[in-house]
Amino acid sequence: MATVGHIRDDNDPEVAATCPNVSVLNFSKKWTKRASMAKKQRTDAERRLRQCERLSHLLRTLHLIMGKGRWDADGLAEELECSRRTVYRLLQTLSMAGVPWFFDKSCRAYRVRPGFKFPVLEPTSQIDAPVGITSGELEPIVEKLICDSEAFVGTLQKFLDSLKQFR
Repeated sequence: MATVGHIRDDNDPEVAATCPNVSVLNFSKKWTKRASMAKKQRTDAERRLRQCERLSHLLRTLHLIMGKGRWDADGLAEELECSRRTVYRLLQTLSMAGVPWFFDKSCRAYRVRPGFKFPVLEPTSQIDAPVGITSGELEPIVEKLICDSEAFVGTLQKFLDSLKQFR
């Protein structure tokens, strides 16, 4: 029978009698308290960096399994410099994102279904006004923007004319 790790109190004879094939991992309160105190609080910059690294791993995984190479879990782990478990997490994330990957037993590699493309995002044909602004308030703002842009074009034209005089 397989041995399973289980955390329990050594003084609990009922658990020992009912689960004889369970190995015991004994953690003292002192050790767990030190471990929780040692947990490092990350700064925002460090969290953003970790998120970027995770996204990078995810995109590299997608790129590799969509390519022509043969990538199994060990090969992906070596290429991405991570553990096999992390590779499985990355593949699970790709599944949740809608990427139809599979393990091809004939070549013993992960693949993405042939012809798969991410769906194209269609732009909306109607532009919504920002919340809290009515069309009556928006119209003068747009007219002022048009006047300002016409004045800007006029200024650019004068500048171009002055440049032509210095030739």
